[in-house]
Amino acid sequence: MIAFVFPGQASQFVGMGRSWAESSNIAAKYMDRANEVLGRDLKRTCFEGPEEDLTDTRNQQPAIYVVSCMAAALLKKEGLEPGFVAGHSVGEYAALYAAGVFDFESGLQLVQARADAMAETAAAHPGTMAAVIRLDRVVIEASCAEIESNGEGILSVAGYNSPDQTVISGTREMIEEAQSVLKEKGAKRVLPLSVSGAFHSALMTEARVQLEEAIEEVDFAPPKIPFVSNNTAKPEADPSAIKVQLAKQLVSPVRWVETMEFLKGEGVQACIEAGPGKVLQGLFAKFDPDWPCDSLTDFASIQETAGKYR
Repeated sequence: MIAFVFPGQASQFVGMGRSWAESSNIAAKYMDRANEVLGRDLKRTCFEGPEEDLTDTRNQQPAIYVVSCMAAALLKKEGLEPGFVAGHSVGEYAALYAAGVFDFESGLQLVQARADAMAETAAAHPGTMAAVIRLDRVVIEASCAEIESNGEGILSVAGYNSPDQTVISGTREMIEEAQSVLKEKGAKRVLPLSVSGAFHSALMTEARVQLEEAIEEVDFAPPKIPFVSNNTAKPEADPSAIKVQLAKQLVSPVRWVETMEFLKGEGVQACIEAGPGKVLQGLFAKFDPDWPCDSLTDFASIQETAGKYR
């Protein structure tokens, strides 16, 4: 049994999906349809850049969604059917599309609404994020709680990415204090992330409210493939519950380590990173070097990967 896993922000790169679209009419239609739905040339931004435009979260999130949906469609055309789907942060939307919860257009509109809400909220409530390397999660959680209680800002864990990488999120002053405190506690490194806001923290509360309104306008069907939620690291089958979890995700940590633990515990023998880049492949390698997670590059890699697991 295999699983499709879908990447989130920071997986994008200029040119992503281009070889797929040039080699397959199925893939090309996704990008063309995205341009129609959004009313702008996302295809050009995705394929040609410039990089600063693609990095803008308003473009980055829908671009990752579109390319990930392309990947899922191409893998399915090659005869692959996953036993589970899961997505990292915004990757959940492509996972839900692949599971048949909503159509491509509805998912794209939701992702754009999410990106716009996050950008607006980040501008109104500035913050940032940092990756903590090689420090026990319990120590990180306790330290963040203590720093926050003694200060006047927001600080919390935003994501459990791998056994040795935990991401924190909050107001800039809190993050700066956490950098020194966590290094003193034994962190190998605390790396500031190049992000436009404090995602997956309470600073995104206004974005959550806006996203809830957008989600309520879309009909969700029960997933045809088990969908593992970021919030619970367990399958969620109820459409109403999925809606709640998607909005909650904006202010909650991504439980990716637990998601990987769940998939492995369910007997998933290999995962395929259905989307751009190799971020998730790297996290799987840190979690278990002997557990394969295949990434996709050009069109030939899709055919090769499908041949391995078909």
